Amino acid sequence: MPVVRTARAAAVCAAVTALTLTGCSRGSQNAASGASPGKASGNKSATLIMSTLNNPFFVSVGNGARSQAAKSGVKLSVQNANNSDSTALNLATTAISKQVGALIIDPVSSTSATASVKQANNANIPVMAFDRKPDSGTLSSFIGYDAIQAGRNAADALAKSLGEKGTIVEIQGLLGTNVAQDRSKGFEEEIATYPKIKTVAKQAADFDRAKALDVMTNILQAHPSIDGVYAANDEMAMGALAALKSRSLAGKVRLVGNDGIADALAAVQDGTMYATNAESPYALGQKVVSLTGNVLGGKKVAAEETLQGKLVTKSNVKAYARYLVGIGDSADVPAALR
Repeated sequence: MPVVRTARAAAVCAAVTALTLTGCSRGSQNAASGASPGKASGNKSATLIMSTLNNPFFVSVGNGARSQAAKSGVKLSVQNANNSDSTALNLATTAISKQVGALIIDPVSSTSATASVKQANNANIPVMAFDRKPDSGTLSSFIGYDAIQAGRNAADALAKSLGEKGTIVEIQGLLGTNVAQDRSKGFEEEIATYPKIKTVAKQAADFDRAKALDVMTNILQAHPSIDGVYAANDEMAMGALAALKSRSLAGKVRLVGNDGIADALAAVQDGTMYATNAESPYALGQKVVSLTGNVLGGKKVAAEETLQGKLVTKSNVKAYARYLVGIGDSADVPAALR
């Protein structure tokens, strides 16, 4: 394999060796503009509305949130919007009518979440959002991983695995969300710096495993000799992997994903997946509830908290598994890595 350019190798190595789960304030902007710390009303309850609980990433977020709620003294109710904008709004309306202490949301889409945020604003209930940012409304804080950098990390990792040349496919997430848009932006901008790598197909699969299986199956019919695949989350990477396995291409076609779910870690360990830009959902759940506890206590919090992921390959997957166990997240560690 040809030697990777020094600057890019350094960037990839830095992503592999450094995992930062402490937030950094980016200042107030967009939905977080004008954020206030909330008031210490003595109401330590919070409702967490998940976009879905059919995705292992969000199940793990919920587990981390519940774990931190017990430590922070927050009475937490976790609700499932089932990827429905109307269900998410109804759940928010119900929580607000019950005068919940704080509303925590993971928007189904960035646009639709605005109604829930503004409704809570009018009721003087602090709102925390994570992972996907609402288009408008006032938040006490937004917490999420750096999606643009995640895309860049994936591009560099995929390029490295291919010796900086070859044909690739990009499978995008739910394009109505800032996360999908930013991961795609970061990936496309970075992969464009490798002139000998050509993207022959790009298609959205909405962060869904079954859709990604169909998308990848169709792409392979048109492009049977591709060299690499980037999937914007690991659920889609698993769908792509199933399609690759059906053609005996697993491990031959380099596959890079994002999130670090258990199935992806197992695939990295067995060599059927090259890498995942791991963004611990459990740690995300812990962080958002920790900040919610601060808001409910009347403490000032940053308008935005940005978390950094970790590029995980076969060389460091066991170390990452130990990290997850260390924060209490053994459920997201494959049995072979515990």
